[in-house]
Amino acid sequence: MLRAARKFRGRAVVLGCLGLTAGCATERVDVADGRLPPPGGLADSRTAAVLATTLLPTTNLTEPPKAKAVLSVSEGKTSPFDLPSAIPGSAAPPVQVPRFGKDATAADRDSEIRKIYPEVSPVVHTVPTPSSGSSQLSLGDLQQMALANSPRIRKAQAEADVAYGQVIQAGLHPNPTVGYQVDQWQPNLDVPAESKGNNSGQQGGFINLLIKTAGKLSLAQQVASYDHINALVAVRKAQVDVAAQVRTAYFAALVAQQSSEINTALANLADEVYRLQLKRVAAGVASGHEPFQFHAQAVQARNALTQAEAGYQAAWKQLAAAIGQPDLPVSTLAGRADTPAPTLDPVVVRARLIEQHTELLTARNQLAQAQTNLILQKRQPIPDLQTNTYQQYDNLARTYQFGVQIGIQLPISDHNQGNIHSAKSKIAATGEALRTTENDLLGRLGEAFGRYEANVKIARNYREQMLPDLTHAYRGVVRQYQVEPEKVGFNDIVVAQQNLGQALQSYLAAIDAQWKAVVDLAALGQLDELYPEVALPK
Repeated sequence: MLRAARKFRGRAVVLGCLGLTAGCATERVDVADGRLPPPGGLADSRTAAVLATTLLPTTNLTEPPKAKAVLSVSEGKTSPFDLPSAIPGSAAPPVQVPRFGKDATAADRDSEIRKIYPEVSPVVHTVPTPSSGSSQLSLGDLQQMALANSPRIRKAQAEADVAYGQVIQAGLHPNPTVGYQVDQWQPNLDVPAESKGNNSGQQGGFINLLIKTAGKLSLAQQVASYDHINALVAVRKAQVDVAAQVRTAYFAALVAQQSSEINTALANLADEVYRLQLKRVAAGVASGHEPFQFHAQAVQARNALTQAEAGYQAAWKQLAAAIGQPDLPVSTLAGRADTPAPTLDPVVVRARLIEQHTELLTARNQLAQAQTNLILQKRQPIPDLQTNTYQQYDNLARTYQFGVQIGIQLPISDHNQGNIHSAKSKIAATGEALRTTENDLLGRLGEAFGRYEANVKIARNYREQMLPDLTHAYRGVVRQYQVEPEKVGFNDIVVAQQNLGQALQSYLAAIDAQWKAVVDLAALGQLDELYPEVALPK
């Protein structure tokens, strides 16, 4: 008998495996109707083909160039300083400056020289600048728009509502179970016709109810309420993050706006120097190669202007995205990047960080939640009351019956030891996480204050000392050149202009770094205002 049963069981296993194999081969697998990316091809296949097309012959620039038989314009000898062909622009043909006769007028000379040398493109300034009477968007206006339109803030608010629903759910009492029951029902029992009884037994209804004890529902609701509190903290965090994004893009746009103004002026100055140098070549007081250097500087000034205008467009797009209106048309911004930075006290900012920073508030709430959860887990072994109430009719005795059952679960082996141990360890982990978060934030605060103090001082030095000094130097060289050209050369003017231009670019970099540090400090200190009410700039 046992052997036959084992044989049958073995056949059943084999048949089951065969059926499973057939099912795997023929069954249709249902998948969710999700979104998949388009099928990809071979990455960078066309890019590799383009990059393989060498535009210039390869040259080993680490080796010194070999001397070539190149005819020098002046000496007619071979020159060892010829540029290798790998350098872009080395194939440009030499320029032959025409020789003018004594009868050539200045206008004729200028006309012929301009045919030889390249023209500079017009300086086009496209970044909008504030003007009197025009509507301008202030930083406060942008923050109000972000508060009303940012999907990130609305998402955080919706998630706070989700967490509040869980708080409600955690405090609800268990629902009772209502049903129908029958006892001693004998449907096949023959009852004599003259008998008063029947075979229906006892029939009626019952109610089962679990009664939670020891305040466990209240504790569970408190544990869940910390998630709701942290969700509200997350709303504040979203507001602070969006405000920081708006500030970052706003100041980047202001810096780009001022950079555009400065580089427009520098481009006009470079054009003027280039035109003057062409006149000097036409007059025969400058060499034919000198204008190319100034033309390159004029083009470089246009490159800087192009970069500034692209930076403004990029900053505006980031600003529009931060306020939740990515299609917002480019408009004029109120304010200037060279406004003196606010005075931020490290002691005050540090105190606000410790007291109000959302990451620390979240960590503190998680610690309190873990402590409350430990109390709840310790109370879980306290038995809950399991009640059962029923009422039924005894068809044989023709009487109503009522019954009550009250029971508890005896905590013999399960005292919730594992969950209590986990709850204690959770307290230790969240406590260390709180200290880790605080240390990380204080480190970031120190780094941001270092950038803030350095760049505020550098920007002030440029604005109040270096730029005025270089401006005086440039104007003095120009005046001296006009009065005493035999003592000051034209190149001295160019050098003074270049020094001023480089200082202006460094100044723009300093104020850009300054405002980034200010925004970072405001985010760390959870500052709603960059400037204290008593320290507004004049």
